[in-house]
Amino acid sequence: MKNEDKNRRSKKKINVEDNEGLTLSYNREELDEHFPHLIKELFTKKKSIKIDSFDNEIEQNFEEEHQRSNKLYSNELYNPGAVDFIRRCTTKKEAIKILEYLLKKNEITNEDYNRYKICISQEDGLENFINESGGLKRPGYYMRKYYKKSPNNQKLNNNDD
Repeated sequence: MKNEDKNRRSKKKINVEDNEGLTLSYNREELDEHFPHLIKELFTKKKSIKIDSFDNEIEQNFEEEHQRSNKLYSNELYNPGAVDFIRRCTTKKEAIKILEYLLKKNEITNEDYNRYKICISQEDGLENFINESGGLKRPGYYMRKYYKKSPNNQKLNNNDD
């Protein structure tokens, strides 16, 4: 009688032992309620294999798409630099604030900071700097650039002419 009672109680508990010998005991009914598929897998007599690594197809596809898109779009769309940010400024004060921020974040060197600041601080310096760097980037610049180069939007772009 005692053995039957002990067997019944042991079926209600699940003991899990880790690599260091620590054993944890779980109520099987609770686990079965919350994780029925896991319990089924644990208690069926199917063979299992250890998986050391896996091939992440989604990550590979993303990387391939990213490499393809890098060929279509310039680096400024993914990683704008100091000049790209300055090209959005309309005042010298804005440009210098951006330079100070980039210097603080170590995204530009002291030499670049000083060179840009001297150029911008001169009379008509910001205007000249922006014009020499490709012109002012107005709101929507990146969206227009994306749609212009996107193969999916070639038909749309051809209709705009």
